[in-house]
Formats: sequence, structure tokens, C-alpha cells
Amino acid sequence: MKRKFLLLAYLSLFLISSMYAQNNISGVTSTINQRSNSLSRSYGVKMGVNLSNMSSDMSFNPNFSMGTGFQVGVFYNLHWGVRTVNSAPGTGWLGLQPELLFSSQKVKCEDGNITMNYVKLPLMLKVYPISALSFELGPEFAYLLSASPSSVKVDGATVAVGDCNGLDLGFGIGAAYELDCGLVVGARYSFGTKDLGENLKWKNKSNIQITAGWLF
Repeated sequence: MKRKFLLLAYLSLFLISSMYAQNNISGVTSTINQRSNSLSRSYGVKMGVNLSNMSSDMSFNPNFSMGTGFQVGVFYNLHWGVRTVNSAPGTGWLGLQPELLFSSQKVKCEDGNITMNYVKLPLMLKVYPISALSFELGPEFAYLLSASPSSVKVDGATVAVGDCNGLDLGFGIGAAYELDCGLVVGARYSFGTKDLGENLKWKNKSNIQITAGWLF
């Protein structure tokens, strides 16, 4: 009788321990899944200032210098993970932000100002050292809609700026800060890699972007 009682007691302890362990494993698994699936999605609008310059690989010197333009557009922000077990979704280390922008970039030269109007699609990988501050890096796909004036004179030669169009592949690096109220401020440096025309060896040397936006 005593042996049966002890056997029953051991069996009960074993079942209780197994149930407790299973609950702990389920809790840990649930926490891991919650952490890995915690994704915050938000969209926003932004606008700002472009400080742009170009470089030339041609024999004549246009004497380019920095000009001031503007940009306006929308973006979609994806922010993965949680920083701690009790953190809200979208407070982790990594994010991704595609954008769609209209960017008007102005560059000064010896014959006046050159204005180039682009539609841009930046795709920024974001790293968050803290949940509100991000550093970003990624490509910028740009299509030149128009350029003005129609022509400029450089060292006595006439350059048909208005005939320039086509795609440019650029890269950008920057930082942004997201306030709790939804306001986002940012700064980014980008540059292009392609010539403005087949016979026009001008490139977008630099574009400094200072922006403010709002997350929804």
C-alpha cells in the first residue's frame, strides 16, 4: 500500500513538472514569436531643401557651384522587432523605408542656374541605435523629367541642357529622428553615378537634403 502511494505521488509530481515545463516552453516560444513578428507599419509625408552640385568630366569648365532647390513626397516606414520584452512593436534595431519624391535640384554655373526636376525612388535601410533615432543607407532610383534652361554657354560653346533626360542611379546616407508626436526631421547626403547625357559628361556630384515630415 505504501509503495503504491509513493508510486502515485512520484507520478503526480512528474505530471505536474511536465505540465509546468511545457507551459514555460510555450511561454518562451510565444515571446520569441512575438518578438520576431513585431512589425510597425506607418506612412508619412515629407518636404525639404536640396543643396545640390554637379561635376564635369569634359574639357570645358562650367564652374559649377551649389544651388538651392526643394523636394516633396511620401514614404512608407517599416520598423521591425522590439527592444525589450515589454517594448511596443516597431522599436527594434532594423527598418526599411521606401520613398516617392519629386525633387527639384538647382546648380549654379557661369551662365546662370541649371534646374533639374526628378522623380525619385529612394530605398533606405535603417538602423536604430535607439528607437527614435535612425541611420540610413540605400540606393536612389531617379528619372529626370526636365532640365532648364534649354541651353547654357560654357567657354563659348552652347550646351543643350534641355535635351537631357533618363535614369540615374544614386546612393544616399543620412539620419532621421522621430518624435513621439509624429514629427520626423532628417538629413541625407546623396550622389548620382550616371552622366546626364550620352555626350554630356556631367554628374550629380552631391545633393544635401534637409527635410521635415509627419508620420501617420
